[in-house]
Amino acid sequence: MKNLPLLLGVLACVTQIAGPLGAQNIFTVGDGSAMPGNNVIISVQIAHDDPVLGFSYGVRHNGAVLTPLNIAEGSALAPLNGGTGADYFFQELNPSNGPGVIVACIFTFGGSLESLPAGSGQEVAAMEYSMSASASPGSSSALDPATDLGSPPTNIVFTVGGASVFPATEAGSVTVEVPAPTGVSSTLADICDCTHQVNWTNNAAYSSVQVRVGGTLVATVPGSATSATVTLPTSTTDICVRGLVGPVSSTDSCTTGACPVFVPPGAPDNLACSILTTDPINGCTVEANWANQGDYSLINVYLDGVLQSSEAGATTNWQSSLALSPNSQQICIEAVDICGGVLGQICCDVICDAGPIFIRGDCNVDGANNIADVVAALGFLFAGAGIPLCGDACDINDDGGFDISDAVYLLSNLFSDGNFPPAPYPNCGIDPTDTDPMDCDSFPPCL
Repeated sequence: MKNLPLLLGVLACVTQIAGPLGAQNIFTVGDGSAMPGNNVIISVQIAHDDPVLGFSYGVRHNGAVLTPLNIAEGSALAPLNGGTGADYFFQELNPSNGPGVIVACIFTFGGSLESLPAGSGQEVAAMEYSMSASASPGSSSALDPATDLGSPPTNIVFTVGGASVFPATEAGSVTVEVPAPTGVSSTLADICDCTHQVNWTNNAAYSSVQVRVGGTLVATVPGSATSATVTLPTSTTDICVRGLVGPVSSTDSCTTGACPVFVPPGAPDNLACSILTTDPINGCTVEANWANQGDYSLINVYLDGVLQSSEAGATTNWQSSLALSPNSQQICIEAVDICGGVLGQICCDVICDAGPIFIRGDCNVDGANNIADVVAALGFLFAGAGIPLCGDACDINDDGGFDISDAVYLLSNLFSDGNFPPAPYPNCGIDPTDTDPMDCDSFPPCL
């Protein structure tokens, strides 16, 4: 192989010979990309109208971003000279007036001259550079064809026959690749609408981050974001995250996810309703108890079809007041599942009936307890006065019957400091021991 001064001299002589300038003679520096700290290989190609015997070129680069490592013969030169390549291929990685590189190549020194047939897209060199570890992701560094590198300066020239052809030039560039986000994971956020929270770790100062589900862009979030909420189909699909710095995007980092099918729980069961207390004026206190069959968002309680309250989903007990009524009243429990679905109702019936209201001991139903009641009791019992209007009022000792003992009981209370009549007394009320055959058809003073 010859030395550089000799080669440059040869090329200098060649370039003194005038030659035709073809319309399709082009020198092209290719493009490439690499991560900060990695290497990149840039293809150099030529297009020419006539067979070429040799070439030279210079390419300038940004030394703060790229460091040339090596320049190899391109694939178009491999068949030359029986497969041994060009006889002379010279590279200079640190020429004067740099930073840049220069290459000079003569296909054959003697004998039958090898040439590169006319054509386009023919790779004559492959330039390898190291990318600075501090290069800014998303930035681009130019590779410009140059004719002022080296001493003497190296032209960009094709040798055609004995003439020089000065081709048109096309610059290339190296893009600093954007590191992809890592650690992509997906967590179910809401089974009802199949939303998932996607989380990741940023590895660059992104301008934005894109999230794709099944290849479709579904979310674009600020570059500082490390999570996004997306909706997934029921089938397993790819969830991919991509970082962008300006128009330059990273590769995708992906995970997979799917929305599980929501199966609602069963409705509550084992409903039991009971009257806890009864007040002749204010009505009853009712209680309902039931068993839940799963997780609910809330429990609705209805009384005769009218919503009374909405309780927490874990509630299994409800108490409230009921108005007095001789008719049954229906309590229904309705659960709503966590996705808003209304489950079937369960119901029970209760009766809030206080029974007759009276004052015990007021046998003559005049609103007072006195000797007149004793006389009335004796009249009913022994003087044929008929049946008491309110038998319960005349059952003064509350033993479930009406006889002479009731008159004696009231006399004892009135005149001998005996016990007061049992409830209801001295005010209107219901019979708390209403399990006897005594009844009260009417008691006007309590109406």
